[in-house]
Amino acid sequence: MVMRYRPRSLSLLARGVTVLLAMAVASAVAADETAAPLGKKVTLGIPSSAGGGYDGYSRLLARHIGRHLPGNPTVIPQNVPAGGGLVLMNQLFNIAPRDGSYFGMVRTSTLYEELYKNPAVKFEGRKLTWIGNLNSDYDTCITWNTSGIKSVADLYTREVVVGSAGAGAMSASMPMIYNKFLGTKFKVILGYTGTQQRVMAMETGELQANCGFTTVTLRATGGQPFRDGKLVILVQGGMTKDPEFPDIPNMLDEAKTPEARAALEFVFLQGELGRPYAGPPGLAPDIAARLRAAFNATVKDKAFLAEAGKLKLDIGPMDAAAVDKSIARLYATARPIVEKVGASMAHDGG
Repeated sequence: MVMRYRPRSLSLLARGVTVLLAMAVASAVAADETAAPLGKKVTLGIPSSAGGGYDGYSRLLARHIGRHLPGNPTVIPQNVPAGGGLVLMNQLFNIAPRDGSYFGMVRTSTLYEELYKNPAVKFEGRKLTWIGNLNSDYDTCITWNTSGIKSVADLYTREVVVGSAGAGAMSASMPMIYNKFLGTKFKVILGYTGTQQRVMAMETGELQANCGFTTVTLRATGGQPFRDGKLVILVQGGMTKDPEFPDIPNMLDEAKTPEARAALEFVFLQGELGRPYAGPPGLAPDIAARLRAAFNATVKDKAFLAEAGKLKLDIGPMDAAAVDKSIARLYATARPIVEKVGASMAHDGG
């Protein structure tokens, strides 16, 4: 059975994205319109439930950025997980107060939803007030050391069975994109709901490899098998290499045609913009400057960096200018490339 690609959050329309948006706004972003910009309270929207990676990074930022904002306001984290981040983005773009009292983390996948023309999108990513990015992600394809797969060359000469929770997950989309644009021979088997389940399946030989593991995930959750060399990184995927793995080949260098390279760059930009933050469109220049200056100061703050280290959260910041540049590059992707990448995410069963 062939499943055609569609944006992951499209099915949420039936559940009333507009209603969820209104509910979220009512509880989260009410601001005292008479207060001076960046008053006593600033709300930081988080596009996920409590406890995950997006939440961990954002709560870390919230605990420290207030010291670098005028008046040292209390920064209140507020989880808005509905719609896979779309509700928060629609809220940020259309309803959030524009006095500096509200900003949020952006799930970069929501920007792709705009490019895929998801009708639930009610924002324009290029018009947001970009503040900065806490870190970049680098995808990997990994294997178990007894699989017989020794190098990236093996991905082209034999069928390599990988697992994934579902067709929309990176663990499925990345190998399918590699098949389409590079000619690899991945076979994606759905139904592996968790990271550890896929790792165990590699250990038993049920799966030969897996993609969709970021280097951050491997360092944080790979555990003893990764440290012992049983879990082996075959390749990484990113606009650049993870500095900690300079000798691991980058799939971007496997692109043999301009089209293939453009497609991979389009996909890998999502990793480059791993944890970005933005304010509503149309912020006054002085307010935008304060938020950006506070972000830049926070990512150099010794207390912030010390806590990030304790939490095993990698920090590799980008300032607003660098984020703007990456955003512009994402939206400049040629329409045929966007459409071909979307089409390549069809799954042929298994």
